[in-house]
Amino acid sequence: MGTTEFATFGLLTIIGYIIVGIRLMNLCNASGVSHGWLAFVPFLNFTRWARLAGKNPWLVLLWLVFFIPGLILSLIWLNKISENTGTKSPWFLVYLIATIISFAGTSAFSGTTQVIISLILTVAMIAAQWMIFDPTKGTSTTTATV
Repeated sequence: MGTTEFATFGLLTIIGYIIVGIRLMNLCNASGVSHGWLAFVPFLNFTRWARLAGKNPWLVLLWLVFFIPGLILSLIWLNKISENTGTKSPWFLVYLIATIISFAGTSAFSGTTQVIISLILTVAMIAAQWMIFDPTKGTSTTTATV
């Protein structure tokens, strides 16, 4: 991957992170979840996912020890958030498929093909999170803990 592709991918990732952070913060504020600003703090933003899913935010520590269980847990939380907000549409499946391909499939390609696939998957994940974290769809959250 050349410097131009790397810069393009990095810029898209930063813009996507900010867009998703704004949407997640708005959903936290609409749902009554405290400290919505944590949506912009790397790693701690997953504690907001847990709160919105009605789960214990301490489970985020799984990311420190085990990457794959943490990834699976975040997908479970995102599914629960989409159920709670009424956005249980194909957007969760778009996010799930894009995440799996992004983490497993892009290593099969190299060069420009890898960059194009990564960019498409990043845009798909950003769009899916944008639709799932929709504060206007519904704000009911559960308080169950795991």
